[in-house]
Amino acid sequence: MGLSTLPYDLLLNITTYLDLRDIHALHLTCKSLYDASTTRPVYRKLANDLLRRCRALPLKGFQRLSDLSTENLIHSVNKATHYETAWRIRAPRPIPPEPYNNGINSHSNYMDVSPTGRLAARVQQEGNKWYKIVSAPPGEEVDWLSPITSSYTLCATKSGKVVCWDVQSDTCLAEWNPGARWELWKCRVEFEERTVFFTMAKVLAGSYVYDDDRVMEFVLMRLTFSDGPSGESSLQPPVFSHVTEFRTTGVVMNVFLLDPSERLLSAFIWVSTSNTIGLYALPDWDKKEYVFIDTGIECVMSSNWSCILYQQHIVIHCEESDAAYQHFYPLSLLRTYTSTLPNAHSTPVISCRVPPSRTLKKKFIFPLFVETDSEPDLEAEMQSTINQAFLQELTNPNIPILNGDSLNGAGPSHQAPIATTSSSPSSSSSSSSSSSSSSTTSSLIIPATVADNPNPYPFPPWYPESAHFVRQWWPSLPNIPRVSCTVVLLAAHDQQTHRTRFVLAQHYFRVPLDHTEWENDVSTHDIPISDGKQPQTNAKAANGHNRAPTLEDVQDDALMHLWYVSTPFEVVRVFDGPEEEEDGGMAERPRPLVAVDFGHAVWIEYIDIDEDHRRNRPDGNIEKDPKWLRFVTFPPFSEEYGVELDRSAGGTEGEVRTLETPPELDLGTVETINIDQSQGAIILSDKSGQIFILCYE
Repeated sequence: MGLSTLPYDLLLNITTYLDLRDIHALHLTCKSLYDASTTRPVYRKLANDLLRRCRALPLKGFQRLSDLSTENLIHSVNKATHYETAWRIRAPRPIPPEPYNNGINSHSNYMDVSPTGRLAARVQQEGNKWYKIVSAPPGEEVDWLSPITSSYTLCATKSGKVVCWDVQSDTCLAEWNPGARWELWKCRVEFEERTVFFTMAKVLAGSYVYDDDRVMEFVLMRLTFSDGPSGESSLQPPVFSHVTEFRTTGVVMNVFLLDPSERLLSAFIWVSTSNTIGLYALPDWDKKEYVFIDTGIECVMSSNWSCILYQQHIVIHCEESDAAYQHFYPLSLLRTYTSTLPNAHSTPVISCRVPPSRTLKKKFIFPLFVETDSEPDLEAEMQSTINQAFLQELTNPNIPILNGDSLNGAGPSHQAPIATTSSSPSSSSSSSSSSSSSSTTSSLIIPATVADNPNPYPFPPWYPESAHFVRQWWPSLPNIPRVSCTVVLLAAHDQQTHRTRFVLAQHYFRVPLDHTEWENDVSTHDIPISDGKQPQTNAKAANGHNRAPTLEDVQDDALMHLWYVSTPFEVVRVFDGPEEEEDGGMAERPRPLVAVDFGHAVWIEYIDIDEDHRRNRPDGNIEKDPKWLRFVTFPPFSEEYGVELDRSAGGTEGEVRTLETPPELDLGTVETINIDQSQGAIILSDKSGQIFILCYE
């Protein structure tokens, strides 16, 4: 009896053990196996496998998996797998230009245009390209920009407006204008509700004072869409609406929209008098109640902070140079410290010091850097050849691929400047250039089996210039792991040359950091944390020295492996305001042009070349500070191993690639940068009011 004669239920059971490469092999055997392996259950399972590896699917608009036809589901799985496989073995390449079919581009949803819009007429006149140039809000400078879906971007301007821009028609769909200078602090996309929540802020008192006397006002807004399940844009424009507003005292480090469905919001505030973290929360933002406590957790200069909601706990996630901490505050505990504001103009005050109910700690596992010789890795080359053949199979026209697709893998987020770190002014940032060459790192990284290797970039002299926390928000299907990705831009300033060099560090994490310790209910209520040190946990006492490690232990340890772009580089940084403030105030810290999506990072970098090798600018002038667009893919998350090690290449770090850029794009004028891994797109805005959408495959 051959495979083709087996009942479908048995064939379906067999396919659950196969990956997409194996499924494509079945396609080539016979018609009966082709028909059996191109059914919806087979590709639904493959889609879930991608999501379990935290790889987003290129769905269209606000679509759910259930909204897709079987043909579009197959197309989305093939495309997502193509991105995942291709970007691990080569640089992203520009999509091939192709004629539009009623405004649809089969390679990228970002390239779709409204057939009757002005953008379609311009495309017809200029010809087909692999990128799209749309307008920013006219007469405005873009302060912050992020994609919502492949059809819409959200722009915050330096005058305080927030604009929803349609990138398919190059028109403004909706605008919120408060009539004053506000800054966008946080944005979260709720795909199920087709809604975007965002917070805007302005300083009311203490503009140039970084202490407890600073007063800020925040407003929480909602942008609601009426798009249907087809993924196409609705004829009804989106609508801005006011949700709530609140005030804070002290230096706000960041704001977190923890759960819009439960109307739960939190913020970290630096308590300058004690140099500790204050936790501010709105348990229900429809009420005039708040919680404001001093956690007693020291605010260390080398720390990076995030906030997560987990099983009715607000979790303060802190990463220092050598270890990560998670401090747990049950909502039931926080509600006992609820206060009420007497009026809308009142400011909150700290009620008392409340230590976390539990704290988990886990040390990072650093790689061992060793020099490598120049001999070729034949096994890696063979694996690369196999992967290239698989990529060709993914794009085989005999495999069913139709038009469709688009999804934001992770909701856009705004990282506020880290209040407790400092940096030097950026280098000169004039000019532009692009290159499609590839650069490899000079060191081999061997993952450590024990946490004995020293930190290769200790604090000091290395400090976090910026930190990016990305969570896999969507699709929110049952049993999909809730994993976060951290990418930290580490900097070291040379006092002699006055140059600042950077490296990237990356890892994944879950809540809790240590599942065994969490399940053993280790309490840290009685552990002092106000002495300037992080709380210590008694994990060894709880877990025992002789207990055999479980699968979750192995996974938790694997997630603590740090991966680096270890060759120092010089990232381009921009000032959001003038370098010297009036009245002798403090200057804004320069913002690095770095963007992160799950497992990927992209940035603009100065090319370190000799004066004799300067390149020409697009305007014909000699370029003094040439730049290029750089990209790296880190090892992907693996539910089985925690992080998937590239064993064929000996566990090397992610290879830095140089991306091709359009001739119209001057990297020296770029002000914002974003990456959407689900669509293979990088979105940049420049000083002239243009938005560049670069589409790769």
